[in-house]
Amino acid sequence: MTQPADIVNIRALAARDSLEALTALLHLAYAPLAARGMDFSAATQSVETTRRRVAEGQCFVAERGGAVVGTVTASDPYDEAGAPAPHEAPWYWERDTAHFHQFAVHPQHQGVGVGRRLIEECEAWARERGYRRMALDTAEPARDLRALYARLGYAEVGRVQWPGKSYRSVGMVKALDRSPLAEQMLTLARCHAWATQRLVEQVRTLPEGEYRRDAGLFFKSVHGTLNHLLVAEAEIWWRRFVERRSPGGVALDAELEPDRARLEQRLLAAAAAWGPWIATLGDERLAGTLEYRTLRGSDVALPFAATLAHVFNHGTHHRGQISAALTAMGQACPVLDLVAMLQQEAAVR
Repeated sequence: MTQPADIVNIRALAARDSLEALTALLHLAYAPLAARGMDFSAATQSVETTRRRVAEGQCFVAERGGAVVGTVTASDPYDEAGAPAPHEAPWYWERDTAHFHQFAVHPQHQGVGVGRRLIEECEAWARERGYRRMALDTAEPARDLRALYARLGYAEVGRVQWPGKSYRSVGMVKALDRSPLAEQMLTLARCHAWATQRLVEQVRTLPEGEYRRDAGLFFKSVHGTLNHLLVAEAEIWWRRFVERRSPGGVALDAELEPDRARLEQRLLAAAAAWGPWIATLGDERLAGTLEYRTLRGSDVALPFAATLAHVFNHGTHHRGQISAALTAMGQACPVLDLVAMLQQEAAVR
C-alpha cells in the first residue's frame, strides 16, 4: 500500500533498499552545493563509499509517497585508534557525543519536515544509547544548512579543515539533555535574532531623512533607538552575562555607530551571539543568580534566567517602538511575533 504524499515515514535502512538509489539521492541533494564550489563527498561519492559510510552507524531513510526521499546516518564517537576525524574536531572524539553524517533530502521534498524528522530520529537513537550530545559538521559557506541546524538547536563550536576539501567546515553540537528552562531561553534567543534581522531589513529601506529625524521615541530617532539597543545589548548585558564584569561610564543614549550600515551589522552580530552562548550553559547556572553592579553603582543579585529573558524583552520593547514609528511614517512593518517565527520554522523544517 502506498503512503499518502504528505506522510513522512522514518525507518532504518533495510536490505531491500538500493544503495545505488541512495547514492543517486545523495548526488542529487548535494548538486546545488557542488555547483557553488563546495566539494562535499556526498556530491560525487561511489556506491562503495555509500556502503562504507552507512556501515559506520545506523542509517535511516525517509519515505514519502512510497519513495525514499531522504537519508542520514547516526554514529558513535570515533575510535581514537583509527578515527578519520582530525584532532582539531574534538566533538567527534568525546565519549558522551554521538554524531550524524551523510544527511540528504531530495530537492523536491525539502521544506516539508523531512530533514527535521531524520535529525530527530538520530537524536532519539543517541538518547537511547545514553549520549548527552549530538555533533555534526558542514561547510562554512553552506549558510542554508547552517541555519537549518541552528533552528534545530545546534550551536557552532569550532572550525576544521578536512584533508582535500576546498572549504573549511563548521562543527556544531546540540545538548540532548537540556531542561525545559534551557530550551525556553534558546527559543527566546532565536526569536531575538530572527526579529532583529526582520526589523533591520525593513529599516534598511527607510530614507535617510526619516531614519534620522526625531520621531518622538524615547531615544528620539530610529537611528538613536537602534544605537540604544546596541549599547544595552553589547556594552552592558553581554558584558554582565558573558564577560562577568560590570561596565561603568556607559551612556544609554550613546551613538556607538554613526554609520547605519555598520550599525546594522553590529546589531545582527550581537543578536546572533546569544544562542550559541546559551547552548554552553548548564542548568545550575541558568537556575542561579547574576551578580553585577548597576550603572548607578549599586550591587544587585537577580535570578539569572529571568534577567536573561529581560534582555530579549528589552529588544522586543524597542523593536515595537520602531515599528510604531515606521507605521507613522507610512512604511510597512514586519511581523515580529514569536508565534510567527514558530510558524515559519514549522513550515520550512
